[in-house]
Amino acid sequence: MGSDGPLRVAILWMQLAGYTSACFRALAAEGVDIHLVYAEAASNAPYDVTRMASGFAGHHWGDAPDEARIEREMESFSPDAILVCSWNVGAYRRVARSMRGRTLRVLCMDNAWMATPKQWAGVLVSPFVIRPAYDIAFLPGERQAAFARRLGFSDDQILWGLYTCDHDEFSAPSVDASPVNSTPNSQARFVFVGRLVESKGADVLAQAYVRYRGLVSDPWPLLVCGVGPLAAAMQGVPGVELRGFVQPADLPLVFHQAACLVLPSTWEPWGVVVHEATTAGLAVVCTAACGAASRLVLDGYNGAVVKAGDHEGLARAMADISDADPDSLRTMRARSEELARQFTPQRWARYLVRGIERHRDALALPRP
Repeated sequence: MGSDGPLRVAILWMQLAGYTSACFRALAAEGVDIHLVYAEAASNAPYDVTRMASGFAGHHWGDAPDEARIEREMESFSPDAILVCSWNVGAYRRVARSMRGRTLRVLCMDNAWMATPKQWAGVLVSPFVIRPAYDIAFLPGERQAAFARRLGFSDDQILWGLYTCDHDEFSAPSVDASPVNSTPNSQARFVFVGRLVESKGADVLAQAYVRYRGLVSDPWPLLVCGVGPLAAAMQGVPGVELRGFVQPADLPLVFHQAACLVLPSTWEPWGVVVHEATTAGLAVVCTAACGAASRLVLDGYNGAVVKAGDHEGLARAMADISDADPDSLRTMRARSEELARQFTPQRWARYLVRGIERHRDALALPRP
């Protein structure tokens, strides 16, 4: 806690989503005073950000953040810590750098180490651009830690579990209250949630689903929730229902109408939708490119992990799920719920508060 009241945390973010809103509200429920600066919703992910940010002090921006305004707000708010979404927003990075020695500066990053030329360039400039702006890093998992270490963050400068989901909203109904865990015909569906773009594997999914329908005698329908340039690849495919963009508040109902999430991403630093699906009690078929697979999808345990871009392997994995006997499917779905309990907004908030206090003390930062 701050010397004169509650802990104060400034959050400099990009676009909000349902899970970020849930985390920030859980942080407020821990007695933390929050000041939120965030970007307007993107056209391919038109979240209701006004609803998500309601109740928080701060402001949002459109084309570019107002650096002078943010500096004034930070001076007035005098935060104990600043959470900064990545380092690619120059205004955010410069504001964080200007507050060195006055507040704990937390880099929130989901970039998995891929050894790309751009990432190697980041490693080279980190001593001059990145490390002077941030004291510690807050990461989803080990793939991101491999990058953070190369940027100059030691293991004792890393917090874990950046991403979670709105666990209360997505939790599956109890077995006694609903037939969801026995997968009646009304829920014998696959579901895909995401932008209909190449990196999400939308084109691969279209091919895989057509192939899947040729492998089984009684194929499950596929609900597709999202918008994007590859929507045409899904149109007219038998068994596919295009739902368009679904707001986070409506997504739990969609999940409770399905039995298995399919996420064929070719690039997915984490994949919060995997956590949302497992929380809802769904089996999951995803690619090895999905970072969340390392903690939330165990191949053969609660779903399947396939090679990115392999539409044939994806089709076979979908066939294995829909052909599973009821007991096996029920077991997979119960295992998903169990794995999902590793991360909740409440645990996220309590862990972050402890981490902020511990690292502030280690750096001997003054209390605002």
